[in-house]
Amino acid sequence: MDIRSLRPNDLPALVALSRDCARGETDFVLNPLWESEEELEAEFARFGIAAEDHVLVADRGDGEVVGMIGFLRQPGDSAAGIFCPIVKRGERGHGIGGELLRAAQDLATGTLGIRVLTAGIGTRNRAGYSLLTSHGFRPNQQAFLMRCDVVPRDEEPPDEDIVFEEAQPGDGEAILALFRECGFGERGPEQMQKVLGDGRHAHVVARRGDSLAGFVEIETHWPRRVWVAYVGVSRELRGHGLGSALTSWALRRRFEAGAVSGLLMLSPANRTALRAYANVGFRRHRLIDILEKSLG
Repeated sequence: MDIRSLRPNDLPALVALSRDCARGETDFVLNPLWESEEELEAEFARFGIAAEDHVLVADRGDGEVVGMIGFLRQPGDSAAGIFCPIVKRGERGHGIGGELLRAAQDLATGTLGIRVLTAGIGTRNRAGYSLLTSHGFRPNQQAFLMRCDVVPRDEEPPDEDIVFEEAQPGDGEAILALFRECGFGERGPEQMQKVLGDGRHAHVVARRGDSLAGFVEIETHWPRRVWVAYVGVSRELRGHGLGSALTSWALRRRFEAGAVSGLLMLSPANRTALRAYANVGFRRHRLIDILEKSLG
């Protein structure tokens, strides 16, 4: 079995592997989730990295791809998400997954400078879970992958003095302030402006007079299956349905633009958010184990 770097003509085989794993709970992995070659290419384009540098495939020696593994990360970042090893059904049970995982870790430490790996795998994918833990991955947390396949209602703002609309380029500073207030992580002004104008994100806001009461950020690199990335509401307006109404309003516009489903990740412990997203139309699709490994 030859473990080698991805080649352009391998893309159809990788998409077929991805789609096969997404069908059943016992095979499910969080990444990859590609349904087309366009989605595969868009995945790497949004991170600004080359798939050929970050993906390995298992080749039987005749050019037929029977397995894959890879990484997603920001350029030069020492932390990465790993595509869990996927092996073609008829080729399983021969150690190919282990070969891929060992080769990927060698690539990570020897060439890419990756030191921390995060993997997401369906809780019923026992074989995949056992493979990862046997290579030193340890469970960190669980998350729901939620999916909305119905067009959300066209919600009205919960208060008459609030207006929903598409974000404007000048909203970057106010969105960033709310982003930080909600504790979503590190993001600077330059990155905020880039996200607003990169063509791979959609933002809507809730305005209350001259202030920003809320925002929704949606990743649109997969136009037919968009991801709800962040929903932020100012402290004084939380608990009144503003977040779910704004999410519904934002997601409906993505459906009108051609999306057929929406996706998001959520902690099972966040009961309030679970109820809010259920009101939008999201349903629990898969329960995911998140595992991590330090490569030292």
